[in-house]
Amino acid sequence: MTAMSASLPPSVRLAQAIGIMTSAFLSGGVLAVSYGFVPSMAQAPNTLLVREWQTTYGRGIAASPAIAVASALSYIYLSYNLSFTLNHHKAEVYALAALATASIVPYTLIFMKNVNGKLNRKVEDSKKLDRSKEMDESSDKKEDHAQELLSRWTIHNAARAMFPFTGACLGIYATVFMSS
Repeated sequence: MTAMSASLPPSVRLAQAIGIMTSAFLSGGVLAVSYGFVPSMAQAPNTLLVREWQTTYGRGIAASPAIAVASALSYIYLSYNLSFTLNHHKAEVYALAALATASIVPYTLIFMKNVNGKLNRKVEDSKKLDRSKEMDESSDKKEDHAQELLSRWTIHNAARAMFPFTGACLGIYATVFMSS
């Protein structure tokens, strides 16, 4: 243990660990969906594709905001504690880490609302199609549209992963590379 880390209260060290780990975890999880799961999902027929997307989306919306908030609160705690010291620059970097990580939520609400709504309507359409068991030319066109929507969603989802990634990078920079 270095003299620098020994002088930090356990609550600060814990907040550093939580902030960095949760923002990195969130970024990695979001990217894993876009680059790991979605390409496999895109091979499925339309009705299965949109239902798999809905399940994935439901899990993400249930967990991601809480993870982003936990990370942002950790960074805010660090920023607040450092704002009363001579290390204002480090406090500002932690504040930026909080802002970057938390920005995943408004990005999702603003820029993904349209594509999320359209994909949710595709889920409802697939349920109606299952009930009627009718396949015609228009359902083939709808399948192409679902693939296009999923592609758009994947790009937006990967882009939003950059917010907590930036937060993690800023948290690491402030914790490891800035003097106390």
